[in-house]
Parts: sequence; C-alpha cells; structure tokens
Amino acid sequence: MTSPGGQPFPYGPQQDPQYGYGQVPPPPPARARRSALTWILAGVSVVCVLLLVAGGIWWFTSRKADDASGPVPGQLTSEFPTAPSPAWTVHPSDVGASKFFTTNFTSAQYGSPGGSTDGKFVLTGAEVGGRTTVLSVDASGSTWVPDHSLACADQVVAGRTACRTSQSDDSRIFLVDLASRSVNAGVSATDRQFGMVAYNGEAAFRISSASVMRIGPSEVEWSQPVSGPDGPGGDFSGALATPSLVAFNHGGGVYVASAQNGKLLYSYTGSLPQILPDGGMVVANSEPGVLAPDTVIRPDGSVTRAGTGTIGAPTVVSRGLEQAIVIDGVLRDGAGEARWKASVSASTNNRTVAAPLVSSRITVLETGSGYIGVNTSTGERMWTNNSTVGRVGSNGGTTALTDGRYLIYPSGTNLVAIDTDTGAQAWSIPSPVGADGTVGALLALGDTFVVVGKDRIVGYKATGGAAGAPGAKSGTAGKNSSDDSYYTRCGSKPVFTPQKFRTESGGLVVTMKITATCPGGDALTSSGTSVTISDSTGLIATGTFDFAANPVGVPKPGNGSEEKKSGTTVDLLFKQGQFFRTPDTLPAPSSGGSGASGSGGHSYLVDCVQPDGSGKAKVPAPSDGPIAASGPGPQTGLNPMSGLSALRIQADSDKAFILGSLNNRWVAQLSSKRVGLVADGRTWDEKAILDEFLALRLRFADVRLLYSDEWPVFSYKGWWVSVAAATFPGPDEANQWCRSNGFDRDHCFAKLVSSTASPEGSTRYW
Repeated sequence: MTSPGGQPFPYGPQQDPQYGYGQVPPPPPARARRSALTWILAGVSVVCVLLLVAGGIWWFTSRKADDASGPVPGQLTSEFPTAPSPAWTVHPSDVGASKFFTTNFTSAQYGSPGGSTDGKFVLTGAEVGGRTTVLSVDASGSTWVPDHSLACADQVVAGRTACRTSQSDDSRIFLVDLASRSVNAGVSATDRQFGMVAYNGEAAFRISSASVMRIGPSEVEWSQPVSGPDGPGGDFSGALATPSLVAFNHGGGVYVASAQNGKLLYSYTGSLPQILPDGGMVVANSEPGVLAPDTVIRPDGSVTRAGTGTIGAPTVVSRGLEQAIVIDGVLRDGAGEARWKASVSASTNNRTVAAPLVSSRITVLETGSGYIGVNTSTGERMWTNNSTVGRVGSNGGTTALTDGRYLIYPSGTNLVAIDTDTGAQAWSIPSPVGADGTVGALLALGDTFVVVGKDRIVGYKATGGAAGAPGAKSGTAGKNSSDDSYYTRCGSKPVFTPQKFRTESGGLVVTMKITATCPGGDALTSSGTSVTISDSTGLIATGTFDFAANPVGVPKPGNGSEEKKSGTTVDLLFKQGQFFRTPDTLPAPSSGGSGASGSGGHSYLVDCVQPDGSGKAKVPAPSDGPIAASGPGPQTGLNPMSGLSALRIQADSDKAFILGSLNNRWVAQLSSKRVGLVADGRTWDEKAILDEFLALRLRFADVRLLYSDEWPVFSYKGWWVSVAAATFPGPDEANQWCRSNGFDRDHCFAKLVSSTASPEGSTRYW
C-alpha cells in the first residue's frame, strides 16, 4: 500500500497516517465536484454596498513572462509595501567557509564584501579550507560551494558564470552552472599569465595585459593581442562583458572591444565603463582638465558622444527606454539628446551620482544627499528625500533596489524603503550585516532582496504580491496622506471598494478604498463592525473591526484635492481563519465603477454590519499600519462543503506555476490530507485542510497546493497535498531543508513533483 508520497506507510496501513504522510486504505469513490459552491455567512443583517470593482488596479495575479505590464530585468518581481523580516541567513560557517568577499578581483584583495546576480542566483567569493572559491545562493537560501579552487567573473547570466582556476600553474577556464550545480572540465587558455575573466552568457573572456581570448564551452574561439593605452599602473583590474561588447581595465588602461571578434572599438585611461540596459557601455570623460563629452559605445559598435558630467547609468528602466542615459542629472535618449532642458543637479546644487529607476512616468535620481523624483516627460522635480544614503560595495554603483513602486536602500545603520510616487518613507528596518556593517551588495533575486556582508548573507521575502511595470502609479498604496480635517458619522453607509490584496505574516491584507455617500463626508467610529468580501465562487474574507479604537475619516466627495475626491484608503488585515483565498487566485476586477456591470473583469460583493457609533475621525496617516480584525474566524454558519470550492480554486491556480517551475524537481512536501482523515487528534474536513494550507502559505510565503488525482506521482485519489515552492537538486537537499526549518520526519519530507513520472522513487523519507 502506498501513500501520495508513493512509499509504504512507515507505521503500517492500520495506523493513522502522520501529518505530511499520505494514504490509508483507499477512500470511497469521490463525489463529482461542484463547479461553484456558495459560502453562506450567518448573521449578516445589513448589506452596505454591492461593488463592481473598477479596473486599472494592480492585482497580485500571475503574469506571463512576455506581459508588457510586468517586471523588467533588474527589478524585484514582487512588492515590498511593508517592512519585511529576514527569511533566511547564511553565515560562512554554514558552508565551511571562514569569510565572504566579492568576486571582483581588485576589491577581493582587500576582503571587501560583494556579489553579483542574474535575478535567480547570488554569487560571492568564499574562503573554504584555505582555498579561494565561490558560493552560490538562490532565492530560498539554498547554497552551493563548488569543489574547485575558483576565481570567477563578476557577472552571472542565466544561471551560469565563467571562472579561472585560482592555482597559478593551471590555465583552464571553467563554465560553472549554478542551476545544475556543476563545473565543466575546463578549457585550457594556454596563456598562464594572470588575467581577469568576464562572461556574457554566450562565452567566457580571459583578459590579460597581453591578450584577450573568447572561450566557448569546449575551445578557445579566438585570441587577439591587446594594444590598449598605458595606464598609471597599480593593481586595478576588472573585466565586463555584454552579448556585444567586452571591456577590461588593467592598471588604469581600459579598452572596449567587440565580443564577437575582439576588434578594438575604444580605448582610454580611467575606470571600467558602466553597462547600459540595452547592452551598450558608457564611459566618463577621462581627459584631465578637459571638458569633453562622455562616450557611449552602443551594441552595434558605434561610438558617440553625449553630454558632459557625472554619469548615472540607469539600473531599472521601462520597456522602450533601454537606451536612456542620465548625465549630470539630465535624461538623454539613445542619440545622446537631452530630454530635459534643465539639469536637476544644477537646480538642487547637488551632484547626481546614480539613477536607480527610469520609468515612463517617473525617474528617481540619487544625489550626494538623498533621492529626487522627477517627471520623466518634463524633468519637473516631483519630490525630494534627503535621508542619508549609504554606499553599497567598494566599487560604487547604485545603492538602491526597486520593485517598481518602492525604492529600497541602506541609510545609516538601517535599510529604508520610500514610495517612488511621493518620496515618503514606507518602512525602515535595522541593517542585518554584522562585522563592520558594510553592505557589500544589495541584490534583486526574484521576489527576494538579498543583503551581502562580510560575515553573512541575508534574504528578505516580499510582503506584497506580484510587481507591475516600473513606476506603476497604483502599486501597493497603503493609505492616503494625513488630513487635519475631521469628519463625522454619516446617516447612509459608505462605499467599500477593494483595491488590492496581499499576504503578509499576519494574514490577508485588503487595501480598501472607502468613499462617503454624504456631502459632508463620513467617519467610521463603531466597534464591532463586520466586513465580508465574497464573489460568485464563495467567501474571500470576513472579520470584525474595532473602528472605535481605529477611527477612519472619509472626506466629503468632490471637495479639495483629487486625492481626497477618491476617498480614504486603509488596509484591513484578515488574520488566519478569517480569510479563505490567496491573492493569486483572485481575478482582475471589472472595468466599470460602483454599480456598473463592467467588461472583461470580475465582480466582488462587500457586505458589512456597522453598529451605531458617534464621534469624529480624520484621514489616517500614511504611516498607520493595517487595521486588524479581532476574534477567531467563522466557526459556524458556513456550508460544510464550502471549503472544497476554495481548495479547488487554489489547486487550479497553482497548477500552471507547478508545471512551469516545479515540474520534475524535488521539493519539500509539507502535508497531505483528504476529507474524513483522522490524524493529529482531529477529523479533517475541507475547511480544516484549507486552514492548514493557508497557515503554511503565510509561514513560508510560497507554498503550493496539488490535488493527487491530477499528478501521476501519487498512488491514491482525493488527497490535497501542500509543497514548499523551493526546488532542490535531489531528495537529500530537500530533507535538509525540512530539518533546517524545524520540521520532524513526520511532518516534512522530499517529494519529486512530476506530470509524467510514476510513484516509484518519487518520495524520500529521512
């Protein structure tokens, strides 16, 4: 007899299976599933407003890779509207190392921390057992240290990088695959003179003071002599490559050449160029005492001049703006023409040093004293934030990451996020790095941002849902700005309009716009106000809120600014047991407004019971946190089969993700339950199974649900199986993840998820 894990029961078929294990003797044939089962909520005596949610809102649903409204390269793929907590930490001792340091050769000589990423893996240097090598970390915190002595390129592309041996008598260049955790046999570069390595995703480049070589997976493709400019000398070395260009610096002499044939395109004395989002490079003027334009080398090999001043190569850009350059605070197009007349640096008497975000709507510039938000079309300054900005790494570069809406950067001893729409601080947390507190790198790793320090690497998971295109105006707005005006209770109920759903550690947060129906505005001041959100498939969330302790003022319609006209926006937190759907299962809203049928969208019904109350209230401040519902979730008054609808919706939603990201990969199975199972001291029904899944989802941020009937790796039918979304190269690593996260052998084990494999060999218990 086998379980959904595909293995015999460890305790025998006559005993109750343990949490995480699967099957007892097969259950009776499953009843046909209903296509839509309705949740029934008892005790609702007043219906406030039927809402058909307006379109144009960013929802946390999965996006296709080619979706023009989705994230762009270099951007975090999920949002950070509220302060995150560390999801995982890697210390040198965890991987047998004595310290971490950057893969950049010059900085590594001084033990400086740092790292590089392709958006899926972080790569940093490590000293293990007295040998120099590298460490790879993925978004789940899983690590890998190659069993080689390696000095690698300061670049990762599509899960790969190139490395040279760190042994002086070995000239081989290796291709290192971080995804498969493998190192190829290496290609002899013949020239054993010390040299740097660059990697562009197609080939490796070994660069010394005498030559540059392009090295493929199995051979040296070409070698060209180097005749670059004489530099001032010193130990400065570095190399960079894009699909079209390769650049290197040795002792201050720099050249840029074609990555296809090694033809020299431009040489100068100075530091390495900055890479542009389109794959080109830009070089600051390096002629001492000469006010000359900066130089741009485009991917096609053309060399042009554009502006004069400090270069801020954009880090994250909207689609269509990949050729943009910021020079001395002025945005310039691909031809080097200025899009703005005035220099932001000149207008603020402060030098622009970086451009972490250039979107179609707003551009964020970093100056010596903080950040400036600028209208991308006009150059008009929209806001200024003069918080202290800490440098990242010894090589400079942008200090900030962005999810498209929020900018995250080190400030003093903290990590800070500001809203790119307003410049207002969204949150601040202590910086996690130890030792001397230096942030060696701040990297975007999908839905995780990673802080690399000397003695630790720390990952922070997103607190919001999927990110939109950079600079998206709606984003994950928390509240309206503070308003000193006070409003009183209205005789007719306000309109509640869900704007956005997200999960955080406490539960489901619904950003709710509240619009007054009285000309004088409204005030929510009653304790015990119940709010219920549902759609045609069932209940989404229900909870009771104490607005007496958390009063909410709603401005009068049509009075004051456009922001006030749109109502008050507050976050309502539905805790575990009070919500029944995750944001990724909620469809896009209708395009019509309140009371409209809309087109091509989804309708939501908000019910509420608002007891009598009195008093005045003002609009909540932006810093106010979510208002949490009180009491347990509904225990009675629900259709006993209502959980089945939510389970079915969740499994359907997760199936596409599992096929795309988890298929034929080892994961950690956290639970398998079927209706009627007696385990862990209870009899499991649909609601209990759903509650358990949601609790796991909140704990680990990305847990997915499978229905055993739909996956051939399970032997029996009718089981709901929860798996963590982190993948592993084998079962031993998955079981180690179980141990490191505090599970025992009865509550977590390795499972191969596959749409084609059989149950045999698909499960590994500890």
